[in-house]
Amino acid sequence: MHLAVVTPQPTPYRDPFWNTVAAQPGVELDVYYCYAKGEDRPWDVDWPWRFRGEVLPGRALLGNHNGYWNPAILNRLRACKYDAIILGGYNHFTMLAAAWYARRQGIPYLLMCESFHGLTRPWYSRVLKGPLVRWIVRGAAGILPTGLLAREYLVSYGGRVQPCCFVPNVPDVSGLYRSSLELSQQREGVRRVLGLRPGPVILFVGRLIWKKGVDILIDALPGLCPRWDLQLVIAGDGPEKARLESQVQRAGLGEHVKFIGFQQPRELPRWYCAADVFALPSRTEPWGVVVLEALASGLPVVVTDKVGCHPDVINHPRVGQVVRSEDGEVMRQALAKFLQNLPSREEVHNLWEPVREKMSYQVIAGNLVGLFSKVTEQRLPPTQACRGEIVASST
Repeated sequence: MHLAVVTPQPTPYRDPFWNTVAAQPGVELDVYYCYAKGEDRPWDVDWPWRFRGEVLPGRALLGNHNGYWNPAILNRLRACKYDAIILGGYNHFTMLAAAWYARRQGIPYLLMCESFHGLTRPWYSRVLKGPLVRWIVRGAAGILPTGLLAREYLVSYGGRVQPCCFVPNVPDVSGLYRSSLELSQQREGVRRVLGLRPGPVILFVGRLIWKKGVDILIDALPGLCPRWDLQLVIAGDGPEKARLESQVQRAGLGEHVKFIGFQQPRELPRWYCAADVFALPSRTEPWGVVVLEALASGLPVVVTDKVGCHPDVINHPRVGQVVRSEDGEVMRQALAKFLQNLPSREEVHNLWEPVREKMSYQVIAGNLVGLFSKVTEQRLPPTQACRGEIVASST
């Protein structure tokens, strides 16, 4: 089974998953990227590719890594007789071209999606994108939503309830679990190395932009600090940083808030180990990979109802709390509830084990390949396998 993936950029959570897919028996996988690195996700691509991958030449027609067009995609798809194509969304012209080509050639394509109806969007986006989303969704041979909310979204645009396979954006939850067990043995030493004083630590990881709602989290601190000598660690960078720093100073919270800047994925396990509670106060968040990172590391989480992963990953009140977005008081109450009676890492690990098993790369990859077998079984085998080699590149 020869599969092509057309997706925006290499990521530290999706590429290891593609490695697992490529390792499935009878699967040959090619992955085409629109760009190598974005300003909003400046990861060092230092992880291995065990598939044939290529960052295509191209440019963003709408600026700031939006609406990418990579003309070479059509030649790449023509060069191989693919059994099916996976589209990593529809927000780039390259994916639309791949969908058009697949429909013209009678090649089934499956559509990945993390959007849901609760996200905040300008009215013109809803009006203009509606017909386009219906066209690409209704033409898909199957849907690959990240979770329950994304499936509901795709079905509302004409997506088929079946074939469907959940393909969530997940980190290596098994690896993070093992790392958590190892680091927990030296937690106090880790905290000292990171410059943290005794007392509870609340952790936020993400871009410092308005939609992440970090200002709401900071507003919740004055009601917590008098009772607990806590620290809020903010891991991330972005255009809101200066404004957030000013907010902290005006509130007199300087000794309670620590900005540590952007952290590469390899650096984050130590911070998850050092923290006691994880918070994601987003105003709009299609999925929330960091929530799964925190849970896999044994941290309880507090997230808003605008974080798309919450119905799929928060399976017990001791594992996580979901609060209304834009409400600092309910955020404060949820954090206080955990600080009053913190679950141990062992408790979180045990309660979250069913989700961790379901979210493992091996399980998801097996489900995905099984779905492709069903989708392609009615098609004739390709006349000739692709003889060309794709140049593996991460630049």
